[in-house]
Amino acid sequence: MDVRFKGAPQRKGRRAAPPRFRSRKDLRQAVRFTRNARFTVTAGGKLRLPKIGDVRVRWSRDLPSAPSSVTVIKDAAGRYFASFVVETADGPLPEVAAEVGIDLGLTHFAVTSDGRKIT
Repeated sequence: MDVRFKGAPQRKGRRAAPPRFRSRKDLRQAVRFTRNARFTVTAGGKLRLPKIGDVRVRWSRDLPSAPSSVTVIKDAAGRYFASFVVETADGPLPEVAAEVGIDLGLTHFAVTSDGRKIT
């Protein structure tokens, strides 16, 4: 008995199309790296991403704890942004001395709940 390999069976139906992005109107692209992907924030303040390498980052603030994931987003203008997911402790907000309500009106621009009128 002569059995020869003829290859994989042909797929039935329409030919598969290339993948489409989520929106044809929005040109943002994003990639997410989790802790399992082994991304790190180096001591020099750079972001080390797998298969990409070290990326120079301009930090807007310090991270309060170690990030669990990072999302790198490229917007339509070609700029890149990194968004980190970190865990923080819930704490009470500081006490404020007084609360003031604001009412926007027609005769005055704004009237506060303590009676002050802003023209």
